[in-house]
Amino acid sequence: MTLRDVRQFQVQASSVWETEEAIREAGVSGHEMFVLWSGTQRDGTFTIESVHIPRQSSYKLQSGLCVRVDGSELHRLNVWLYEAGQVIAVQIHSHPGDAYHSETDDTYPIATLDGSLSIVLPLFGREGFASKDIAAYRLEQGAWFEIANPVGGLVEVVRDGLG
Repeated sequence: MTLRDVRQFQVQASSVWETEEAIREAGVSGHEMFVLWSGTQRDGTFTIESVHIPRQSSYKLQSGLCVRVDGSELHRLNVWLYEAGQVIAVQIHSHPGDAYHSETDDTYPIATLDGSLSIVLPLFGREGFASKDIAAYRLEQGAWFEIANPVGGLVEVVRDGLG
């Protein structure tokens, strides 16, 4: 399965809010946070159905900040995804300053299907998805390519209950 044919990722406003709150809360104590969106694809639209905040460890290193999701948590998440008939399509995390894809982000993604999105919020997500400085990347044949801020175009936020 790939997500290459997806031209729009639809997400409920409440899922965006939940994501922003989790990322901001971690940022208050100076930590990064990983949030994952999963759902299903129909034709060119991927509908986000679930927000996942996996158990994770956040580290403050001399070289910067780092987040790690252990293998047992990834296994638990994969079992859940299989049983729910969903796949991870979008990973979102924050950086303390500018938003960009680090070498670690490139090398150790959780969203690994071709066509997946990786969204990085600057300033620990202080401005959430309203920030004009979001960095976004799309996975193509194993490499991440930067794309324009996807919110409002590639990522459509819909009111809860609509879609």
